[in-house]
Amino acid sequence: MNSTESYQAIHAHLLDQFPPEILFALIIVLMVMFIEIGFRIGRRPQAEPAKAQHSQVRAVMGAALGLTAFMLAFTFATAQSHHETRVRGMLEETRMANDAFLQAEFMPEPDRGEARRLLHSYMSDRLAIHELARQGRIEEVLPLIERAEDLHQALWKLAAQRTGLDMREGETQQLRAPFTQSVIGLMDVHSSRLEAVMLNRISYVIWVALYLTGALAMLIMGYQAGLVGKRSPFATVTLAFIFAVVMMLITDLDRPFMSLFDINDSVVQKTVERMDSLLAADKEF
Repeated sequence: MNSTESYQAIHAHLLDQFPPEILFALIIVLMVMFIEIGFRIGRRPQAEPAKAQHSQVRAVMGAALGLTAFMLAFTFATAQSHHETRVRGMLEETRMANDAFLQAEFMPEPDRGEARRLLHSYMSDRLAIHELARQGRIEEVLPLIERAEDLHQALWKLAAQRTGLDMREGETQQLRAPFTQSVIGLMDVHSSRLEAVMLNRISYVIWVALYLTGALAMLIMGYQAGLVGKRSPFATVTLAFIFAVVMMLITDLDRPFMSLFDINDSVVQKTVERMDSLLAADKEF
């Protein structure tokens, strides 16, 4: 996936166009509006038999709210699993890069120094991506993603050339084979992580069903209040507020670059610091 495809994947989802605070306000307004519509429908003059259906409406309202809660729990669990997949991808990618960096020790110069510089640059870019994502500077993230693929190609070219030289010179590849395997693993993990971040999203069908279920539940609740002839503005706004909070959390968890949540990248920071110290030690020799 190149940077253009990544940009299209990021901006293809409709809900990603709204900042969390705007989305939060829109959901509250939407839910309160449906409650108000239901209330006005329930307040219309009705015959006595219709007013006798209060218990039935309450049962339907309870079922609708229960189904909404189930949908929220299911969608939240899905978004949370996407978040955990991204965290695991970051940890696995860091492990692969660290392994390749250490295994480069068995390569002769200048290949060893070049491999380590490339891996150090790669992990430094990962830190930069995390920081830019926190600041919402998504356009600056895309060139770094494209650069990561260029670094992969440079590392693979280096590993392939060294393997070819070893074969021609009759040297054993036993010590340097793990470096090649780590480079391949790093490329695989990067692709999997990119797909998990950009493409592994909650389906539009689920979003539509969730919003529709929530809106109808609010409509029925407002209708019940209209039949009774009384309503509580505090309860109305509180329920809409709770629904909006959960929806905002789910939406942000599902986004490629989250605003409310943050992935702890201390492992990446420590790996880069370790690489810095080893590179400094190499220069002393």
